[in-house]
Amino acid sequence: MPKPDASSSPSARSLFALAAVGVAAALWSLFQWSELLVVRSGGSAFCGIGDAFDCATVWDTGFASTVHAVTGVPVAGWGLVWSVVALGLPLFALFRKVEGRPVASLVSAIRVTAAAGAVSVVVLASVSLTAGAVCLSCVGTYVLVGAYAAIALYGWRGAGFPSAKPGVLGAAGVSLAAFLLLLYPGIRTPTPEVTSGQAALSQAGAEHHGQPGHHGQHGEAGFAQGGGTSDEATDARLADFVSDLGRAERQGLADSLLIYQRSPDVPLREPRAVMGQPSPVHITEFSDVQCGHCARLHATMSQLKEFFPEGWFSVDARNYPLDGSCNPHVERHSEDAASCHAARARICLEDHDHAFDFSGRLFENARNLSADRIVSLAESYMEPSELRACMDSEETEEKLRADIEYAAQHDAHGTPIVLVNGRQGTSFGPFLYAMILTGGVGEHPAFSELPRPNPDAHMH
Repeated sequence: MPKPDASSSPSARSLFALAAVGVAAALWSLFQWSELLVVRSGGSAFCGIGDAFDCATVWDTGFASTVHAVTGVPVAGWGLVWSVVALGLPLFALFRKVEGRPVASLVSAIRVTAAAGAVSVVVLASVSLTAGAVCLSCVGTYVLVGAYAAIALYGWRGAGFPSAKPGVLGAAGVSLAAFLLLLYPGIRTPTPEVTSGQAALSQAGAEHHGQPGHHGQHGEAGFAQGGGTSDEATDARLADFVSDLGRAERQGLADSLLIYQRSPDVPLREPRAVMGQPSPVHITEFSDVQCGHCARLHATMSQLKEFFPEGWFSVDARNYPLDGSCNPHVERHSEDAASCHAARARICLEDHDHAFDFSGRLFENARNLSADRIVSLAESYMEPSELRACMDSEETEEKLRADIEYAAQHDAHGTPIVLVNGRQGTSFGPFLYAMILTGGVGEHPAFSELPRPNPDAHMH
C-alpha cells in the first residue's frame, strides 16, 4: 500500500505551533485594542510616528467605522475573535490526538480559520493602502496570520478538508461564541464619528455659507423647547443639515444628543478667557495638546468660527493634560511632561488675541513638543523669558489645578471634554453645529429623523 502523505495527518508539533501562534495573535490583538482605546480616549498610539505611519488613520477609515457600527465590535476586536478560534481549535485537536480520537473535522475547521484570516489580512492591507497610511501594529497581525496560514494551509496541503461540513460548522460556532463574549466590550469601545463629522460640517458650511440665520430673532425671542427655534430660517437650516448627514454621522449626532440630555446641569464657572462675545451657547472645552481628538476639536472650532457670526456662541478653552506629572487623576507619566508644559503655556497666553492660533501651533507640533519647543512656538506672542517665568509661577499652577478639578466633575476618562452651557456633550462637529443653531436645546423636530441612540454610546 502507498504511504500516506505526512501532511495529511497533522503532527502534535504542528498543532502546538498553531496554538502558540494563536496565543501570540490573541495577546497582540488585545494590545491593539488597548491602543485603540487610548486613541479614542484622546491619547496617541505608540505606532503613530507620522502621516504615513499612523495606526489611528487606518482605524478611523470608513471601512473600520462601518465594521464597528454594523457588528458592534471594532476591527481589533475581530482580530481577537479570530485569535481565540485560532488558539482553541488546535488545542482541542491536540487533546483529541493525545487521546487517540479522530481530528478530521478539526483539521477542516483549522484550515477554514486560516483561510478566513488570510483573506481578512488581504482586505485590511488594501484598506490601509487606500487610506494612504501604514498601520505598523497591523503588520504584526499580518505576520502572525501569515505564519498560521503557512502551517495550516501549506504545511497541511495534503490534508484537504476532511469532514468539511462539521468542521466549518464547528469553526462558525466557536467564532460566534467568541464574538458574543466580546460584544459588550466592543459596544463600549468609543467610535470614530468625530473624524467623519468634520467632513459633514465642512459640507454644511459650504451649503449655508452666508446664511447665518437671523441672529436678532434667535437671540431675542428664545427657543420653544421641543417645537423648534423662534426663527424659520434657522429651523430650515437645521432640518436640511440633519437630513443631509450620512448614516454614521446621524448615529453620532443621536448618540451625542443622548449623552447631552443625560448629563447633569453643573453650574458654569466664571471663565478666565473667552473666545467670542456673550452668547446663548457657551462651550467649555478641556483638552490636551497631544490628543488627536483635541486637535480635531480645534479644527472644528475653527470651522464654526467661520460659519457663525459673533454672538452665536462663545468658547472657554481650558486644560486637562493626560499626564500624571501635573494631573493627579491620570496614572501615566511622561518623561518630558510636554502636555503639562503646554497647558501652562496656554494659560499664560489665554488672554492674548492670538491664543487660539497658538493652541493651533501646539496641536500641529504635538509629536515633537518639549518645554523649549513650546517656548519657541510662542516667541511671536510673548518674550521667552516672560513666558518661562509665567509657566513657572504659582499663579499659573493654581489655574491649571483649577482646570483639572473642574474637568474632574465630569467624565474625565479622556479628552476632549466638552460642555455646552454647563452640560456635558461631545466634540462631534454636527452636534456642536446643531447646539449652536438651537441655542443649546437638545430637543428639536429635526432630531426626530435621527436613528435610535445607542444607550451605551461613549464619545468625547
